[in-house]
Amino acid sequence: MRSRFKKKIYRNEESDYCIAVFTTADQTVPQKARCRDDGKEIEFVAIGYGFPFEECLEVEMVGKWITNSQHGQQFEVESFMEVIPRTREGIVGYLSSGALKGIGPKTAETIFSYFGMETLEVMEKDPQQLLKVRGINERKLQEIVDAFGKNKTFRELMTFLAPYKVSPKKVQKILLEFGSEAPDIIRHRPYRLCAVKGFGFLTVDQIARQYGASLQDPMRISGCIAYVLKETSKEGHLYLEQDILASKVLETLNQNLPQPAVGERQVQDILYRLVMQKSIVVEQNRIYETSFYDKESQTADMVVDHLLDQMPSYDIEALLQKAQQELGIELSETQCQAVRMVFLHPISIITGGPGTGKTTVLKVILYVYKHLETNEVQLMAPTGRAARRMVESTGEENASTMHMALGLVGNAESYTEFEYLDAKFFNLDECSMIDMNLGYEFFRHLPLGVRMVLIGDVDQLPSVGAGDVFRQLIKSGLIPVVTLNLVYRQGIESRIPKNAKRIKENVAKLDYGDDFEFLEAKGAEETARIVRRVYARELQQYDVDSVQVLTPYRVRGAASVNSLNDTLREIVNPQISGMTEMTIQGNVFRPGDKVLQNKNTELVSNGDIGCIQNFYLDEEGEGKAGLLFSENRQVTYGEEQMENVELAYATTVHKSQGSEYPVVILPWIRGFYGMLKRNILYTAITRAKVKLIIVGEKAALYQAIHTDDSGKRNTALAEKICSRYQIRTGTMQPGAYGQLKLVI
Repeated sequence: MRSRFKKKIYRNEESDYCIAVFTTADQTVPQKARCRDDGKEIEFVAIGYGFPFEECLEVEMVGKWITNSQHGQQFEVESFMEVIPRTREGIVGYLSSGALKGIGPKTAETIFSYFGMETLEVMEKDPQQLLKVRGINERKLQEIVDAFGKNKTFRELMTFLAPYKVSPKKVQKILLEFGSEAPDIIRHRPYRLCAVKGFGFLTVDQIARQYGASLQDPMRISGCIAYVLKETSKEGHLYLEQDILASKVLETLNQNLPQPAVGERQVQDILYRLVMQKSIVVEQNRIYETSFYDKESQTADMVVDHLLDQMPSYDIEALLQKAQQELGIELSETQCQAVRMVFLHPISIITGGPGTGKTTVLKVILYVYKHLETNEVQLMAPTGRAARRMVESTGEENASTMHMALGLVGNAESYTEFEYLDAKFFNLDECSMIDMNLGYEFFRHLPLGVRMVLIGDVDQLPSVGAGDVFRQLIKSGLIPVVTLNLVYRQGIESRIPKNAKRIKENVAKLDYGDDFEFLEAKGAEETARIVRRVYARELQQYDVDSVQVLTPYRVRGAASVNSLNDTLREIVNPQISGMTEMTIQGNVFRPGDKVLQNKNTELVSNGDIGCIQNFYLDEEGEGKAGLLFSENRQVTYGEEQMENVELAYATTVHKSQGSEYPVVILPWIRGFYGMLKRNILYTAITRAKVKLIIVGEKAALYQAIHTDDSGKRNTALAEKICSRYQIRTGTMQPGAYGQLKLVI
């Protein structure tokens, strides 16, 4: 759509995100999007990145209309190209618009009088001629050339990359990385784009092939190796065996080619080069990205340091009895063993399913510790909801997310300066969710001379990130573990824990009743319809925060998170005429919406559930949202922060870890084939405290129960802990494990 800039509404100086009014003669502009229409020119609002704010320029925009926005209907610009009208008014207007530093209206007129319609060609091809113009010296010429080149480079990059749906925001990142060299790099060294955040190898490879880059370019092969290792980490693995890595790299590099362009020898040569550059590490037959190798190895060292730390042991029998009397708690013998264990060892692990009394044991542990020591206690969990549950259940106020306690809030650049934690006793809850990065940061921040207890359900899903710290610590066999197996939470007659135990034991014959229902449905559409009906039914008895729909996939048909959220919201919070809404990247939010935070901040944690209270415009005309999270935490978000919020009527099983709900509704169909795993089903079921309702196909249920997905991941943390412990205690000669061996 050909348009012309009219008025700036908002511009973020850091991200270059813009909101502006443009005019056009294009009659396809929807009626609801027209701010003004005099029959000749139509005004509308556009949103996007890097808009030119010069009225003399015409802009060819590509994008889509976003409806139900807070500001009315808007045009979301995906790409654009500046068009300078080849008229005296157009050229002079462009030169004097302020886009080119050093040129004002009088100088613009003088330049045009010298060069006429050839002005832009002169500036591009022979800018030295501008020195003929009175008032332009060498310094001012350089300013003009730099400004003109920057605008030209941006336009050039947009033209190059438009076919690959590269947004203006990403083009700005390329310019920040490479400056005026960017077009040359794209033409001749395109694989350097892999260094720009947001550019995956597959996209870069597509661009590079278009420009005829060599398929055997070493940067292409090394970029593909990095891509495969990154994709592997998304699946939870810290490393790949060398032969598997080489196979995956060759498959990716030679995909859709009439004959292979890259052979195994070339991949091995690049692997060797990357080892020499310390970009990867080869240990035995395992290939790591260097940072993962370092974190795994250093975590093993730190765990051994704590295992060998000389901590006092306590006889707590009298205090154990006193705690039960004063707290009104009667522990089982297994629970008592768990409490005793904590005061005999520097590191202890307590595991067990939901409702088996882990929190009860923790209350007794804290009681005993505070009667033995006067030192500070620190409780942590990977999610904000789990941390607040500890506060509610134990009364201990010093509980927080791991990210907050460890100073890991925000981007890596904003992390606080490293310092050890002050407490002497640490409890870490929901440990099955801890990946290698978080596990490393936890142990890195603990000085020697502290006691810690790690609590979690080993049968739940492993961490979303790479690594599997909790299971590896247990697997090492060097940390004492107590497993709790008696269920207290739901009541002795509840079918939820009974069926969870059967699922865990690979038993498909489940017991159904009022608190554990199965409703038959075929396919995603019918399943979604029944989920909506059941959701409405349960809301007659429970409030919206007590009924949660969990589903394995975010985007896969009508029974996925995104689709269900749109339809469930209509039951709870339908659109009302005149209601103000906010649209963020195509997602529509309304006042009253139940939302989920998906990024840690100083006040709100990843996984926190909140409610949108209102929308309004600030003094600069920027859209703002007021949100309320639990514990009366009120926050104000701009449109950029709202990108970290999503509707929460339905959420993924993975996102539900660390949470509990009175009622859980679970769609479960064969269309979810990639997620039909026992530990996913087990995790979903054990989120319910009172009632669980499964909607879907029994064949899918049976498939999940009989599909072992024990969370096996490529990680050698347990092996490293064992080898280092044996070396440190003199029970094994150095070199049996952990020696670097390059197999090429």
